[in-house]
Amino acid sequence: MPSDRFYELAIRALGRAGQDTHKFPVEYVKAALDTCKGKFRIFSELPAYAGFYFTDQIEYDAEAVQKEFTPDNKQRLLKLREALARLEPFDHDAIGATIASVAKDLGVKTGVLVHPTRVACCGKTAGPSLYHLMAILGKEKVLQRIDKALEKMI
Repeated sequence: MPSDRFYELAIRALGRAGQDTHKFPVEYVKAALDTCKGKFRIFSELPAYAGFYFTDQIEYDAEAVQKEFTPDNKQRLLKLREALARLEPFDHDAIGATIASVAKDLGVKTGVLVHPTRVACCGKTAGPSLYHLMAILGKEKVLQRIDKALEKMI
């Protein structure tokens, strides 16, 4: 499907779900939607998959919260937040390297940081590439979402 047609149908599906993409720059919307290509079967699945890009009110999956928002992960996420706050440029390569570096410093596998960070950023355990979605959301929004997740953690 041509990109323009994909964007048109995706924006229409998001609108039907009550998500107004017109409040965002076109470049942001296209970048967000590009991370979704090939990730869902029908456009009605898109709002659940990528709606987090277009709202400030993240709804967390209850099972994900129970599994990922633990006391150990709170301390890890705090360390990651500190590193992300200093990160320039805030692009997917730098984000990936930072997460790997913090994981190494903490003596854990990268996935130990990736999973709670994903839940903090998009509310669920699955979705677009974490490093790409974080770069698209931008540093300020990512830090705000991590802060909100930290408040919910034990």
